[in-house]
Parts: sequence; structure tokens; C-alpha cells
Amino acid sequence: MLLLRGKAWVSTKVLPCGGSKLRYRYQLAGAWLLAALLAGILALIPALQRGDGALHDALIRRLQPLPAPPDITLVDIDERSLQELGPWPWPRSVLAELSAQLRARGARLQVWDMALPQSSADAPALAAQFIQPDVVLGVIPVLDSAVQQPPQEGRLPTTSTLEAGFLAQQPQEWAALQSLCPSTTAVRGYLGLMPELAQARAGHLAATPDADGRLRRLPAFVCWGVVNSNSPQQLLLGQLALAAASAYTEDAPWQQQAGRWPWEPAQWLHRGPWRFALDEQGRLPVPWQRPHQDWPAISASQLLLADSHSDFAPLPDLQGHIVLIGATALGLRDMVSTPFHPGAPGVSAHAEIMAAALHSPARWGHSPRWGAWLAALTVLVLGALQLRYSQHTGLRPLLAWLPALALAGAGPLLLGLMWLATTGALVSLLAPAIALLTLAFAQQGLQLLAHKQRNALLAQHLQSFVPPSLAQQIIQQLPNGQSLGQSHSGVVAALHVEGLERWVSQVDSLQALALIHALHTCAAKILQEEPHNARAQLHSAQGATLYLSWPEPVALEQAITSLQRLHQALAPILQTNALPQAPLLAYIAMESGNYLLGLVGASHGRRHVLLGPVANDIQGMLALCTELDSPLLLGPQAAKQLQNTQPPPGQPRSNSLSVQSLGQFLLLDQSRPRELFRLDLLDR
Repeated sequence: MLLLRGKAWVSTKVLPCGGSKLRYRYQLAGAWLLAALLAGILALIPALQRGDGALHDALIRRLQPLPAPPDITLVDIDERSLQELGPWPWPRSVLAELSAQLRARGARLQVWDMALPQSSADAPALAAQFIQPDVVLGVIPVLDSAVQQPPQEGRLPTTSTLEAGFLAQQPQEWAALQSLCPSTTAVRGYLGLMPELAQARAGHLAATPDADGRLRRLPAFVCWGVVNSNSPQQLLLGQLALAAASAYTEDAPWQQQAGRWPWEPAQWLHRGPWRFALDEQGRLPVPWQRPHQDWPAISASQLLLADSHSDFAPLPDLQGHIVLIGATALGLRDMVSTPFHPGAPGVSAHAEIMAAALHSPARWGHSPRWGAWLAALTVLVLGALQLRYSQHTGLRPLLAWLPALALAGAGPLLLGLMWLATTGALVSLLAPAIALLTLAFAQQGLQLLAHKQRNALLAQHLQSFVPPSLAQQIIQQLPNGQSLGQSHSGVVAALHVEGLERWVSQVDSLQALALIHALHTCAAKILQEEPHNARAQLHSAQGATLYLSWPEPVALEQAITSLQRLHQALAPILQTNALPQAPLLAYIAMESGNYLLGLVGASHGRRHVLLGPVANDIQGMLALCTELDSPLLLGPQAAKQLQNTQPPPGQPRSNSLSVQSLGQFLLLDQSRPRELFRLDLLDR
């Protein structure tokens, strides 16, 4: 605050946080950085990651489902198929006939979402159809440590089969893909292939739902055996979708590529036109993009019994299609939990992965690399907005807390929805929200501490010249976050209506009050029409005088233009109401410099006051306006500033401002004379 003692300005402005504004800013910056660090740490906590998963599922349901790709078709082993073809498991000859029908109708690739570990008498007929380059089967590895006696039924695909089909034959490629073997996933058993199908192409069907039961990611590979790059003895079995990509483009090699931070997955696995996203643990995210019912599907019974039933719809063209064969009948228990349905068929997961890999761009639903750093960056951005807004709210609870709560809650959600819709990234949501709330609490605590420290210093200062009880009353009357006054530098003007006191004594009281209201209303209206960044402040009248101020960096010519409009608006009003014995004339004095804006009075009746050297100067200048017959007098600082203001090259000075020196004058209560200037603008 600034207090005036006699004629000398004494600066006693109380700054926040121990008397140092710089220290207060350092404390806010420290809280901001600590909140970002907190967000990075919280993003690594599993409990919050599970909460983020639930929020991401809700956001996925809000997005527009993507249309199913035209070249991927599902064949359902549904309830009707079980009724018409018999209960599961079907004879191997039925599966062989189903495979033959798909091949005859032009299917390019058959991906069977099922394991066939047990042999039978008709297994040779099945092997004749399944040991083909266009067929990929499933193998179920047992990864759950809770299984007491894991089965080991059937056979695993041979190493030679993997080298010739699923993997390329280059040893360096084998070694590169071995780096993707999960180090924390132990294979305890398996449901493999019947001996007759040991040479068939296969991919694993391991399901690894999260703790809440929702399937969000799958291991890209499961591995057995001993690593030997020269003579591989390790069994590297890829997920069913990866095996399908290998069979689809047999001649293309596998290639690994790091993803771009922050919007892409940790790494990409390429093979021909296929591109699979992998996280830092070598897992495949399941990019849920549509409900299961949006996939084009054909009943298995429709394929096998189309000639004997007339009620079947015409079969679609399968030429060049990838066909996934899976069970959708409830009794077969092949169900997974998705964001769209708690019990969707498991074949949905494979279809979503394959569609995203073959038809880019896609919403991959991946967790980007260094997600903790991305959470910290989110807090840095949103926290900067939060801190910047708080500078204009002080300690007013509703204005400070409601936006902070909205930003902490809606900010991460909106950013998460934007990331999910544009890049498919599942960013941390709860960690930034908690960190932003913590930042809001810290910010309010610092402001409260600053408020208490400022009040303590202000009370100590006031008690030096007023009684302690009165000092405490003054402090209690101040609005939260405000001091007694704030110093400014800019333009100050005073408009005085000469003869108003005499005129008021000779007219009706209601007419006098109406004229005074008109003066205030006219001034407020004109100032309201100024540009927002140049809007003046209208202060309480002192008798027949109105005070106006334009804080820097408002141009002096802008203030003069507003005063010209105000003078032109008031002239006809004063002329109409003037009396022969009580004329009404408006005079204006203007000067540039330092001034103090204060707030006095109780909370139910506050008023603004304007003090300082400039206010004293314009009071003395107003007393000379009538004597010098000048509607607008300028002080030396304002005149110098106006004369030094040069228009842009090639443009004339606006409004043809003309400043004329009137000489040296001794103002009221001044020790030395001041040069005054006349401005002819108001005469035009």
C-alpha cells in the first residue's frame, strides 16, 4: 500500500508471503513443479491405473464406433448352429467341411479361434483341410499360477513350422523377436494341437484380463525353451492375430520400430501391410472400436446347410476376405468383458486387433511410452492455466474454487478424450486430477498465508498512527486479498462543472438530483464504450467534480478522445439546464504521473478515493480553468508526453491536436510554479 504523509510519498506496500512478491511467485512455481512430480508418481500406482481403465472404458463408449472393415468377416458357431448341427464339440469332419466351404467361396485366410488338442478317428480329414497355408489355428497356453494341475494336452507347433511360416528364416530376425518374450509370464501348461495338426500354423489364445475382469491387452508372444540364436530351441509363439499376419504375408519379414513420443505406442511390429502396436512390456493393446454386433457375421449352419434351408439369407461374397471362426453361443463360455458389453464373444478381441493392424489409422487404445512423464506434462499445462486464473480471483471462495475443481475434473477428461479420439492413446486421468486438486489446495494455502502476513504487517503499520482497536477494524473492513490502496502510473483527469453549487441552490431538489445523475450516467456510458484494454475508471465525485483515471499503458490520445466525447455530450445538457443567474460550464484538467487508488468505508458502503501528487495538481489546475478561459488544461508531464508522441510514417496526427503553452503558474499549496498548456481540441 501507499500512504501519503504531508507532501511526501512513503511506500509501505505489503507484498505476499513474507513481504516478497518474488518469494511468493517462487513458492507458487515450486508447488506447481511438485504437483507435476506428484502426477508422475501417481501415474505409476496400480490402483489408479485400474481407475483410469474404467474411465477410459467410459470415454470409449462416448466415441463414435468405427465401421467394420469390409474384408474381415466372422463365422459364428452360434445357438442356431448348435441346434441344427448338434452339440459341441462337433465331429472333425464338420469342421473340415466348414473349412472347405470357406475356401470354395474365396476366403483368403481362415483364422480359427479355438484349440483342437484331442485326436479322433476323422482327424485325417481335418488335417487335409487345416494343414494349408491359408489356415491359422489356436493354441491355449496356461499362464494362471492359480491353476494347480495345468494340462499339457496335444502338441505344440514345431520349431521348423515356426521358422518356415510364422517367422522368417533369418537368424537375426529370430533373435530380435526373442527380445519381445515377456520375462514375467511363465507358461505352466497348454492345450495344443492334435498330433495330426502338429505342422499347422498356430497362434496363442492366452487371455490376460485386468484385475477388474476387463480385457484390455494381450501378450504378443509366449515363449518356451532355451535361447540359441544359431540353432533356435526356444518356442516363440505369437498371438493369433500375429500368426494371421504371418500367414497373410508369408514372404515379408518382421520389422520392429520405436513409436514416436508421446502419441504413439512404445514400439511397432510391422509385417507387410500389417502394423501392430506394442507397449513397453511387449503386450498387444486391444483397440476396442465397435460393439460386437457391428461386425458382419455368418452363422456356421448357414454355410453348411444353405442348400437345404430356404429361410437363410443369401451368403455374402467372401472373395479375398479374412474369416475368423469363433464361438458366440453362451454355452461354450468363450466370453470376454469389453467396454461395450460385459460378455462379448472372445473372437471380438482378435477381430479388433486384426482390423486395427491392417486398416490404419486406428484408435489403438495403447498406453503411450513414459506415461508418467505425460501425466506430469498435463499438470504443467493445466496447472499454469489454474495459477494464471487465480491471480484475478484472490481469496474469493466461489470464484477461486469452482474453476479449480472444474479444471481438475474436466481438464484431464477432456484431454484424455482428445488423445483417445485422435491417436488412440490411453493417458493417465486420475493422477493429473489428484495433482491439480493438490495444487489448488497448496495455492489457496499460500494465498491464505500471504493474507495473514499482510494483515499482520498492515496492523503493525496502522498502529503507529491510529489506536490498535481502530487499526483492527480497518483491516477487518478490507475485502479479501486487497490492501488499503494500490499505486498506479497513468493519466488522471478531473471534470468540474463550474456554477453547479449555485445552480443547485436555485432549482428544485429533484431537478438537481436528476442533473447530477445525468452527469454520472453520461460519463459511465462513454467510458464503457472504450476498448476493454483501455477502459478508464470513474471515481466518486467530490462535489461538482468527477475524477477519471487511465492506468498505463493507455495512450494519452485515447484518454483525450474520451474526454472530448464526454465534453460534447455534456455541453447540451448543461446549456439546457443553465439559468441566467447560474450558468453551467464544464472544465477539464489532465496530467500524467503517479497516483493512489484507495477503497474506504465499511463493507456495506465502500467508495473509491483518488489521492497523490497528480490528484493535487489537477485540483489546482481546475481552479485556473475559469481564469485562463481554457476548457482543457494539460500539466507539464501530459503535454510533454503528447508532444513526444509521433504518428506512424505517412500518417497525420489524429484530430489535429494543438498544444499551446500558457506560461508558468503557482498552483494551490505548491512551492514552485508549473507550466500549464491549453489544448484546443475541445473547441472544435
